[in-house]
Amino acid sequence: MPLSRNNTAARNRAAARITGFHKTLLLAVGISLIWGSLQAAPPVKRARRPQFDKTVRDAFFPDALQKLSGPRPHSVPVVEQTVPLPGGAPVNATASTSGAPTTGNAKWSSWIDAEVLEDEIKAQQIKLAAAVQSPTKFKGGEYQQARVSLSALAVLFGIVGQYDGQVRWQRDAASLRDRLGRAGFNCKVGTDSTYKEAKARSEELTGLLRGDSLEPAKSDSAASETSLAWPKVADRSPLMKRLEQAEQQELSPGVANEADFNRAASRLLHEAEIVAALAEVITREGYEFADDDDYLAQARAMQTQARALRDAVQEKNYPQARQAAGELTKACAKCHEGYRS
Repeated sequence: MPLSRNNTAARNRAAARITGFHKTLLLAVGISLIWGSLQAAPPVKRARRPQFDKTVRDAFFPDALQKLSGPRPHSVPVVEQTVPLPGGAPVNATASTSGAPTTGNAKWSSWIDAEVLEDEIKAQQIKLAAAVQSPTKFKGGEYQQARVSLSALAVLFGIVGQYDGQVRWQRDAASLRDRLGRAGFNCKVGTDSTYKEAKARSEELTGLLRGDSLEPAKSDSAASETSLAWPKVADRSPLMKRLEQAEQQELSPGVANEADFNRAASRLLHEAEIVAALAEVITREGYEFADDDDYLAQARAMQTQARALRDAVQEKNYPQARQAAGELTKACAKCHEGYRS
C-alpha cells in the first residue's frame, strides 16, 4: 500500500530529529572528555630566572671559552685488565691508555731499590731507638715518632717479603712485619705497656741488624705474602706522616738552590724512592679513600713526580729536579688538605 504524502513527511522529520540528537550527544561527550583531561593535568610551574647582584656577576667571566687556551681535553678510554701484584698474585686493575701508572701495575723494584729499602730500615731503627730511650720521653710525646717508625718499618718489611729481587731479611720479613705492625697500632697513646712493647721491638730489630737470629712467636702470621692486607700492616695516618717528613725535611730543602741540590743528591734519591713506594702502599685495597678517584690521582701524581725527581738527580739536572720537587709538594699538600685522617 503506498504511503501517503503526510506519512512520508512525518518520517523525514523524525529521522532528522534522531540525526540531530546523535550529533548533539557526540559533541557533548567530546567536550566532556576534553574538559576532564584539562582538569586531570597538573599546571606547569616554572621557576623564575634567578637575579644575581653585581658582586656575584663580577666573579665570573661572561664567556669562559674566550679565556681558555689550547685544545679541549678528550676523554681517555679505560680498559679492564689483569695485572700482577708485586710477588706475582694477579689482581684486576683499571688501566688508562694514557700510560700513567695504576695501582698494582708495577713490581716493587720499579718504585724502590733494594739498597734504599735496607737503608731506610736502618734509619727508622735509629729513630725508634731514640724514641724509646726512656719511659718519660716516650710518654711525653716521643710515642708519636715511635708510631711513625714502627708503622714505616712494618710496611718496609711487608715490601721486603714481596720484593721481586734480592734483599736482606726476607726470611724474617713476615714475622717482623706483624710484630712491628702491632706495636705501631698500639702506639696511638703513650703508656707503660706501649712503651714496653715498642722498646722490645726496637731491641729485637737492633739485634737482627747486628746479625742475631729472630726467635719465632706464636702470634706471627702465616698468611701468604701475595694476599697481604696492607691496612692490617699499618695505619694510613703514620704513613702519611712519613711522606710529609720526606717532603718537608728532605725534598724541599734539598732543591732550595743548586749548591744544596749537589750536596743532597744521595738523600734526594733515597727520599724520592721512599715517597714512590709509600704512595703505592696507601692506595692498596682496604685503605680509606682507596676507591676515591681524586685521592688516587694525587697519590699517582706523587709517584710520577718522585720518579721524575729521581731521574733528574741521577742526571744532575737541577732545574728539572726543582720542578719535580715543586709538583710533588703540590700533590702532597692537596692530599693532606683533602684526605688527612
